[in-house]
Amino acid sequence: MQRLLGYFLCFAFLPTIMECRTVKSTATDNFLLPSGEKPEPKMTITVQPKSKTMTTLGSSVTLSCAGTATIGTPTISWLFTVDITPVISSWTTLAGGTSGTLVLGNLQKEEGGYYFCQLSDGYGYSLVSQGALVIVTYLESEFADYPEAQTVTNSQSYLKIPCQPPPSNPAATINWYKDGNLVESVENMFQEYKSESEYGSLIIFNPSTSDSGDYACEAVNVNANPERRQTSAATIDIQVDGQGTYAQKFVQDHYVLVKKGDDAVLTAGATGWPVPEYKWTLGVSTEIDTSSGSRFSTADYGRQLLISNVKTEDRGTYWGQYSNVYTDSAVVVVRLYVIEDIAFDTVLSAKTVEHLTPLTFDCQCSGTPYTSGDPTAPPSVLWLRDGQSIVDGDRFQQEDGSLIMSGLEMTEAGMYQCFCYNTLEITQSYMSVTVKNMTLPVSIEGPDIAEAVYSQNIWITCIALGYPVPVVTWYKDGAEISASYDDRYTVTQQATSNKVTSVLRVISAWESDVGTLICRAVNQKVDTYTAQLNIDFVVGHEIAPSITLSDISIQLNSQITVEAVVYGYPTPNVTWYKGEDRVPIVTGGRYTAQSAILIIDEAQSSDQGLYIVMASNGVGEDAYANATISIGVNTTLLVGSAGGICGLFLVLSILILLYILFRQKQKKEYVPPLTAPTPSEQEIEKRIRMSRSSASPVGFNPKPGLGEIPKQSVYLRENPALTEVNTKSRNLPPIIRGPLDSAKDSIISTEESDSDSSSYNSNTKIVPARVKKSKVAPSNS
Repeated sequence: MQRLLGYFLCFAFLPTIMECRTVKSTATDNFLLPSGEKPEPKMTITVQPKSKTMTTLGSSVTLSCAGTATIGTPTISWLFTVDITPVISSWTTLAGGTSGTLVLGNLQKEEGGYYFCQLSDGYGYSLVSQGALVIVTYLESEFADYPEAQTVTNSQSYLKIPCQPPPSNPAATINWYKDGNLVESVENMFQEYKSESEYGSLIIFNPSTSDSGDYACEAVNVNANPERRQTSAATIDIQVDGQGTYAQKFVQDHYVLVKKGDDAVLTAGATGWPVPEYKWTLGVSTEIDTSSGSRFSTADYGRQLLISNVKTEDRGTYWGQYSNVYTDSAVVVVRLYVIEDIAFDTVLSAKTVEHLTPLTFDCQCSGTPYTSGDPTAPPSVLWLRDGQSIVDGDRFQQEDGSLIMSGLEMTEAGMYQCFCYNTLEITQSYMSVTVKNMTLPVSIEGPDIAEAVYSQNIWITCIALGYPVPVVTWYKDGAEISASYDDRYTVTQQATSNKVTSVLRVISAWESDVGTLICRAVNQKVDTYTAQLNIDFVVGHEIAPSITLSDISIQLNSQITVEAVVYGYPTPNVTWYKGEDRVPIVTGGRYTAQSAILIIDEAQSSDQGLYIVMASNGVGEDAYANATISIGVNTTLLVGSAGGICGLFLVLSILILLYILFRQKQKKEYVPPLTAPTPSEQEIEKRIRMSRSSASPVGFNPKPGLGEIPKQSVYLRENPALTEVNTKSRNLPPIIRGPLDSAKDSIISTEESDSDSSSYNSNTKIVPARVKKSKVAPSNS
């Protein structure tokens, strides 16, 4: 098992956090399989950190995470970000180790945010957990603004008592007290609202002497410790009564964020006397039904719209319209965003994809973020691969939550994650993606020569193999054969998943068609996967086939090559047979039939006999020739070794010595006569009769005269394939194999006219007759 090499760094991240970060090599090339693929990623998170934790300033939180890896036990690190952002590189690495436990002690304000557990294994795969939101609640003591004593001596349309709560998380609620009593639903009093950071001042419109008293402002945060802050009481002395006036807007347009199922309060406030009348509508004209039994009702003299058990369809823009006798209708706009729990409409599952094939990973979520500005928009989506952002706007694009890819390299296998998030939560789904090298290099098959017959059509086939199916293009002398190339040239193709058969048709071949054709195949995904076939395109006139074959002698256990000489156009097809029964000879075992060549390995005695070869090209009749293969002496038995050579030399030496001794003995035995013998009368008459006879001696053939053809002589007749040559079309009759041998089929056979005459042919060896010498003894007469 491959071990993950690395080292550990431990240091203090904050006064209360100990970080142990694992530093490891991120190179994954060493983990590629022989096929170039990465091993199948197998990672799971068995323990997810708690999705949401709310705690007070200075307290501690423990987060836990565990999982499995493709190889061994995964290493674990922790990531932190205040806000969810697709720029993962901006997330902070907090801690690492194999325990999967992160302890955050003495938490401070800036440590509130999202914490993620990240698992990594030795193959470079990585998986990020769902986000754990840690909310650090606090309420500081110092108010940004507070009530001060006032004395009112002049009649006013309204009076403002300032209050601005101290910094807090979540935002504090403001309560007002008059003479120690909570101010609730007073007709001429309400709180001013300008923005999220500026709110809480008390507005008293048409103030009167009865409104005088000691006023105090209180900031409340139920999740903070301590839970509330309160200002000192300020005395407000109103010595004159106010007067009626027009309505004035003191609650600015704003939004309200509420989770589905909770209650919502929408507020619209204005000063004026008499108190303005309020009418709430959804949009401009859809009036809200606030009758008994409805989920909608009003409070605080119509200034508030209450919605109980908020539903998804309640989201939208609400208008709080108000008016009195001094003021035409005015409006406060309140946008209501309903946040739903995020749910995945598409669940990711393990996938095996093809190398460099365009594909799309769908990730559809339900839920509504208010940050998008569109109440009907889905949650935001973030895609990661092995813990890193993947969307680059080029090869990886995101559209409506889906990840669209031009194709994955084999090194881009890994753990793919889709994060869906809104203002309140973040969740994720993940899957393993294995990239297989299904792409096959291109190979090509076809002829190396195309022989067209003058003025006739020809079809030339080229077959390309590969995956995905290759794209085949034809060229003629370097120019692409397209629709505009030549009307006589057309290309048709039939394709399957990994094979394309491309056929080039040439109508009525001419001399100008002679040249070089190229059939080129290119893989659709990997342009370096290319193959090409060069084809010589020739044009000529038809020539009937002819063929010759000669007898041969073979040696046992040796390789023998039988060659036939073949003529014709187009080049004839050659078929070999054995024996008078014409048993076809095909390549296999000890036999190799290569057109006009027949090769026999390790020749045996059973290989003797008659061999027939046939040539055919569709022109005229098929041509035949035959020959006999016989067994000769295998001289290797004598000279196949050093001992054999020595033995042969010894035998030859003995024979030479015996011959020398024999000659010397003949010389010693011969005694020439002192005088020539006198022939008898009968001998003289015999010699006279022989001198008068015209017959030739036995064993002698007279030399033929000029222009005569000896009986059984051999000659070559003219071959029309050698003379009928179309030089314009470069039509040299193709010769498949073999030198020009003595043509056995062209021998002129003649019948013997004289049984005493000696005949000979090319295979006959003439041996002169040996005349026995007689010894002549001296005559006694």
